[in-house]
Amino acid sequence: MKYFTSDLWNKINSLIEEERAAADKQWVENGKEYCKIFEEIKESLPKKFLKLYFKLGFHDFKLCDIKINNKEESNNKKPVTVDIILTDEDKKWDIKYIGVKRILIDYLPEFTENDPYSETVGFDDFGYDEFSRVDKNILAHEILFASGATILIHFTKISINPVVE
Repeated sequence: MKYFTSDLWNKINSLIEEERAAADKQWVENGKEYCKIFEEIKESLPKKFLKLYFKLGFHDFKLCDIKINNKEESNNKKPVTVDIILTDEDKKWDIKYIGVKRILIDYLPEFTENDPYSETVGFDDFGYDEFSRVDKNILAHEILFASGATILIHFTKISINPVVE
């Protein structure tokens, strides 16, 4: 994450008022910079995706599942797809990434050793995310969770669909 970092998010929630105020100011500046980047990138995202993405937001959603699909068949030029299943406790949503070129999952929760909360939380809430451009055909999506865990995916296509159970 370049704009909405874990460190900055932690400072926004600091108990020290001066640190929190400085972080809030930086957060606003970073948000303005990211909006410029996103304005350019959103033209490369499907309209249906954008409509649901703006409607749902995903902030405070819970991660249910990550599915990495590998279909190495001679006629399949995009063998790796990734599905991230999120819920708002009411409904589940599947963000599907097609033509995956890179996936990184960094799960190292930022809790203290004696924090009993850390034993039960997992990835914790979906916090913030950023889209960026890798090259003219590949986009990146990075997600920061409240635990400090991140997921980074480079992809060629993306969609959001409700999960029917």
